[in-house]
Amino acid sequence: MYQSQFWVLRQNPCANTNQEQMRNFIITQQFITCPFGHISDARNNVLNGRYNETDPEWKSNSQDRKFIENMKIGDKCIIPFKGINECLIVEIISEPMVQWTGLFTIQRDGEEIQLANEGEIPFHPVGRQIRILSDNKIFKDKRVLPRASLAHTNEIHFR
Repeated sequence: MYQSQFWVLRQNPCANTNQEQMRNFIITQQFITCPFGHISDARNNVLNGRYNETDPEWKSNSQDRKFIENMKIGDKCIIPFKGINECLIVEIISEPMVQWTGLFTIQRDGEEIQLANEGEIPFHPVGRQIRILSDNKIFKDKRVLPRASLAHTNEIHFR
């Protein structure tokens, strides 16, 4: 029988995405996105199974590969957001897929990436469908969680 794994998954594409919008996106669409599976050539590498481990611009440290190959249905994830106290606790309920969100990404020089209802670049990331178990998990100090975009964590953080 499969033993569920426990993960921390940070949802901050390009380390510069509006975190309130990403949190709302995850809650409304019940979908989490693959590290490096959001936009541009990095996304295409994930789709093509090449990942971004050796790409000179994108150094994924195999986080994209782990999301696609190691995460399984039934695994649990903590999703912390920069500048937001409440973390999400979710359960994976699908295999990897492309989500047609109906949204677009907009980025102006020096500003955060925004998710919008209109724009030029469609936001259709690689990710997984989820079930939200909690939308208000608060840690006294989020620094106890791994800092990587995707990393295993201890089950104790889910209590």
